[in-house]
Amino acid sequence: MTMKVRALLTLTITLATVWMSGCGHYNCGTTFGNSTCTPSGGGLGGGGGNTSGNQAYVYYVGTGLVGGLQLDSSQTLTAIPNFVSPTLPLNYTVSGIIVAGKKFLYVPSAATSELFAWSISSTGGLTAVTGSPFSAPWAAGMATGVEPLKSSIIASPDGSYLFIADAADSQIRVFKIDGTTGVPTELSNSPFSTAGLLQPWNLATDGLGHFLYVTEGNLSGEGQAMAVFTINAGTGALSGGTLLPFSMWEVQGDPSGKFMIGTRDETGQASGGAQDFFLHVFDINLASGVLTETTTSPVATPHGPTGILIHPNGQFVYDFNIDVATNFDGPVDGFRLDSTGALTRLATSPFTNLSLQYGGYFDQSGKYILVHSHGHIGVWTVDGVTGNLTELPTGVNGVGDRPWTVTDPH
Repeated sequence: MTMKVRALLTLTITLATVWMSGCGHYNCGTTFGNSTCTPSGGGLGGGGGNTSGNQAYVYYVGTGLVGGLQLDSSQTLTAIPNFVSPTLPLNYTVSGIIVAGKKFLYVPSAATSELFAWSISSTGGLTAVTGSPFSAPWAAGMATGVEPLKSSIIASPDGSYLFIADAADSQIRVFKIDGTTGVPTELSNSPFSTAGLLQPWNLATDGLGHFLYVTEGNLSGEGQAMAVFTINAGTGALSGGTLLPFSMWEVQGDPSGKFMIGTRDETGQASGGAQDFFLHVFDINLASGVLTETTTSPVATPHGPTGILIHPNGQFVYDFNIDVATNFDGPVDGFRLDSTGALTRLATSPFTNLSLQYGGYFDQSGKYILVHSHGHIGVWTVDGVTGNLTELPTGVNGVGDRPWTVTDPH
């Protein structure tokens, strides 16, 4: 397929059911999570040392199963040896995937109103968490954007909590994760209402996990509203709920907890059909979480940015985008982020030496970006000093276009 057309989101709310259909950014002819293709890879915090020698693990939703890949010590991406793929219902509706604390993998199913959970071994194997799948009637109300880097299910940076957006009921549900067993237990005062503020589609925390940012989109993949909630450090409970004067499709937090960086559109199209060629950088009020756009924002980009990656060292920001001239993915852009929130384009940006991709995730070490185009997952290496990206001659085909995520071994 030499040309692909950026797909519109389809949000259908029938009683308590919200479901998404599509295929990544594009209309594949047949196919929230992202056959929307990919959800968020965020919330990948915590964990211990790497005892396997592997660099990273990739988990992806296939037809009726979860598959597993490993990036080994030779920087080759292959199937995890002796991996036993857990099964999912064949009528599974794409509703996201997330890793918490490198140790546990969660997949909600909107079609079957279940939450599946597995523990991750040091060698990448998956074992069902006791009690999994868990009854999840709220899952039928989930909505999600398309890839890259958006989700209606995320984990806190330390891997202690799950946050889940129930768009149909305008609620956010919060679960405490047992750090030993992986069993998720909903907080006694959950769900938390967003009624009167917005309908929750995409979720993100600041880099320190102090605040939860919630965005609402429309049928064209455009940001419509954004609000912030305070996360109780001891319990994970949400409080407040302040509507912000920005219409972001997604935001991501830098590791310092000082900044949020966002894009207005998943489709690359702003309201009225005009492309938004900017990244938006916000200062975080450390007491309230309220955002103020920095004096150097917005930052111009060559193409319409649709997704953001912030390096774990906080020094580099990359955007995936769509090229208006081709109506296809453009080359990824790279910027250096300084202590004031200013973005300066890297000398080698845009990275025309790399294949065109519509999304990806860092591993926690920041050494790699795992990238995805239809049915293929590849690997870019990251120079931690210059921010330069290099594509490895490795990759795996046949992984489909459903949710996937990345984590380092623990």
